[in-house]
Amino acid sequence: MRGRTGLWGTPWQGALAVVVTLIFLSTACASTPENEPVLLAGVATSIRPVVAELAAQFEADHEISVTLVAGASGTLAEQLRQGAPLDLIISADSRYTSTLTDEGLLDPDSLAVLATGELVAITNSDDSADDAPTLLRDSVVQHVALANPDLAPYGYAARRYLQDQRLWEETVERVVYGENVAQAFHFVASGNAELGFVPRSLLVASDARGIRALAPLPPAASAGLQVTVGVSVHSDSTDAAGSFIQSLGDERALETWQRFGYAFHVGKVSGAE
Repeated sequence: MRGRTGLWGTPWQGALAVVVTLIFLSTACASTPENEPVLLAGVATSIRPVVAELAAQFEADHEISVTLVAGASGTLAEQLRQGAPLDLIISADSRYTSTLTDEGLLDPDSLAVLATGELVAITNSDDSADDAPTLLRDSVVQHVALANPDLAPYGYAARRYLQDQRLWEETVERVVYGENVAQAFHFVASGNAELGFVPRSLLVASDARGIRALAPLPPAASAGLQVTVGVSVHSDSTDAAGSFIQSLGDERALETWQRFGYAFHVGKVSGAE
């Protein structure tokens, strides 16, 4: 993978992320009142703005504390493999939840699809170009930001889009990789990249000035970006986790998902029994 990596671009840094998460989770559990049920939810960074709102409502309704651990879907999957005490994982696509289920780490009966996200191209340039291919060919674009394709579904989708448009080879040397989509978005918001590919949800949630979305990408660019969720087989709070998942897919959640740019549709993961 050519291009420049962000903070977590090496294996030892990825391992460090797992250790830091384990320490964080232990601290979070210790700081919660003893009799209050606690859910530890790994959530893809792209989905966090939505889930944070819905988790707050769930906590008020059920008196169950929900701690969100945000990261790239691939990073969360590795954390679960390394023993992080996550009760459930909410991934930005179904590849990671399906793989974790095959590995015996997620309960297959718990797998569900909640919504579908959208990949968008954003820029801080005032160039007149209104679409990504045209802007990419402009000399004003020196750096292109996307999340690590090996860990983040939106980074994977961005690379696939550029390959499909036959733009990857002329773009790859300008690519800067973020650990996750939030870091990729920050590269554009901070002016360290002129163009980026991120989830629409982060653009909606951001108050960054001078950032605009370019013309919508073809529907195929967002193929596979299904928000999927599954409960860990090692969770001691499966009933609470199931209730939380149900709240993420009920009618009250519809407005929140749609407001952040998601197509809301609840169902089973394709291929799950």
